[in-house]
Amino acid sequence: MRPITTFFLSIAFCIPSITAIAPSVKAQESQMSYSQLKNERVLTVTGRGERFVKTNKAKIQLGVRVEGKTAIATQTEVARQANSLVSRLQQFNVEKLQTTTIQLNPKYVYENNRQTQEGFTGQTSVSFLISLDQAGTVLDAAVASGANQIEQVTFIATDAELNAARQLALQDAIKDAQAQSKTVLDALGFTSKTVKSIQINESAIAYPTPQPRMEALSAKVADSMPVLGSEQKVEASVNLQITY
Repeated sequence: MRPITTFFLSIAFCIPSITAIAPSVKAQESQMSYSQLKNERVLTVTGRGERFVKTNKAKIQLGVRVEGKTAIATQTEVARQANSLVSRLQQFNVEKLQTTTIQLNPKYVYENNRQTQEGFTGQTSVSFLISLDQAGTVLDAAVASGANQIEQVTFIATDAELNAARQLALQDAIKDAQAQSKTVLDALGFTSKTVKSIQINESAIAYPTPQPRMEALSAKVADSMPVLGSEQKVEASVNLQITY
């Protein structure tokens, strides 16, 4: 029985020595991983892309401006012309029709260095969306119905078309960033490894330049007002961190 006891005791004393080695190996591996991360080289590049979308709608803002002797008379005339204008626009089924401004102010005149009130000025404005092929006809009808100011005309594309253009612009931005990184690393004699991080920046949508404000329009326009659209630019950019 004595030899057997000695054998088991020998095994028991061997086990602690094995477990003592394991933490040492893990510590070395952790130290190597930390060293690799610490020495990791990262190239940061920004890629840009842009796409153009043909506009198919016009956002129009029209105004009614009236001068009168009294506040009540001025406001009453503004309301009359504004109601006529809104009713006419509704007949064309314009989109997103809304009132944007309502104003009533005293009118002053200056004479011999003196300021004197001479009646009131009232104004209201409405905005709406309309397809480009109807814009000229609607403008003519609006002028005939009481609008005497074209305050702004902006050309826009549909949300679906803008979103599709954004996706394509993002693809272009990624290709641009990858091309930049390849050019730089090839010139330095390095090879890219992996993309460590990707940051998508907020896309920018550029609206065509609004048309100038037009006042005191006559209702006796012989020909329809020509309204020609343009293109909207959609821009996208991404930041890539590439290890090498």
